[in-house]
Amino acid sequence: MKTIRPIPFALPCVLLLALAACGGCMRAISEGVGLATGPKAVTSAVSPISPIPRDVSLMRYANFELQFTDNFGGRTPPEVFWRLGPEFERAMAKKNIRINRNGRTLLVRGEILHYETASHLDHVFGPLEELIARVTFIDKPTGKTLGVYNCIGRSTHSVNIGLDKKIEGLAKAVATVIANHYPGAK
Repeated sequence: MKTIRPIPFALPCVLLLALAACGGCMRAISEGVGLATGPKAVTSAVSPISPIPRDVSLMRYANFELQFTDNFGGRTPPEVFWRLGPEFERAMAKKNIRINRNGRTLLVRGEILHYETASHLDHVFGPLEELIARVTFIDKPTGKTLGVYNCIGRSTHSVNIGLDKKIEGLAKAVATVIANHYPGAK
C-alpha cells in the first residue's frame, strides 16, 4: 500500500515566487516594448475622408494648419496647444510627408474632449493616460469639411506617461489620418 506524502510547504511558496517573478519579467518586457514604440496613436472615423481605407484623396495638400481648442472645461493644460504643433511636424516627417507653407492648406481643427492622467491604482495594472480630440479636416480655401475623426494619444506603459507622451500620441494619431490618404506616406 502506497502512502501519500504531503507536499512540503516550501514547494507552493517556490511556485508562487516563480509565478510572481515571471509576471515581473512580463511587465519588464512590456515596458521595454512601450519604450521602443512610444505612446499609442488611436484613430476612429466619425465621418471618414474616403470610403477607401487607404487612398490619395489628400494629395493636393502641401500645408497643414493646426487649430486646437479646449472643450474640456478648461482642464486641458495650456502646454498642449503650443506643443502640439512642433510634435505634429515631427510626426508628419516620420510619415514621410513634407510640409510646404506655400501649398494648398488642409486645416486640421480639433477640440480636446478629454485629458486624463494615471492614478496610483493604474500603476498596479499598468498606467492609462489619454488625450482625446475630435478632429475635423477642412479644405481651407473652400471651407469644405473632408472628414471628422476621434484622435487619441494614449499611454499604456509607465515609460510613456506624462504630458509629453500624450501630446506625441495625439500628434501621431492626426498624422496617421493624413498619411492614410496621402501618396508616398509611411
